[in-house]
Amino acid sequence: MSPNLMALYCRTSLVALLCFYHLQTFGQGVDLLNNNKKIITRYIDVVINGHNLDRMGEFFQAGYTWHTMDGKDVNTSKDSGHTTILRWLFNAIPDVHYTIDNIEAGGDMVGITTTATGTARSEMFGLPAAQKKVRYRQMFFYRLKDGKISDQWEVVDGDGIKAQL
Repeated sequence: MSPNLMALYCRTSLVALLCFYHLQTFGQGVDLLNNNKKIITRYIDVVINGHNLDRMGEFFQAGYTWHTMDGKDVNTSKDSGHTTILRWLFNAIPDVHYTIDNIEAGGDMVGITTTATGTARSEMFGLPAAQKKVRYRQMFFYRLKDGKISDQWEVVDGDGIKAQL
């Protein structure tokens, strides 16, 4: 290969590499994706597994939207529905613990699958307190903006929980 052709090849390769480096899923974008994963992992550890609802503000924007399974979008700055559900969960299954099975990030989104375990100690879904161990799967999707969660979607295996009570 001639020296001129080799120099052109090297310059072209360098330009291509620099272009890829600035894609969101490469180079600096990888840092953003990893940071978003860390935020979600920390939220699960601190708020859910630590049962620290008073620390939700560290992870959620003031006007975040909670997209419920029934298709309703709840603006949580006006409605504390999300916090109410978590308070209910912590009462019903006081030792609830989420284990993150998978976590993926792309763009401003993070998706996780979790396995939740604990002992049902109070009424759930109209069924009496069972004092039974439960284990169920869930999926959560989060949109992050400025380092905080701006949207959350979730799918929880409610039928799986009921079948165990």
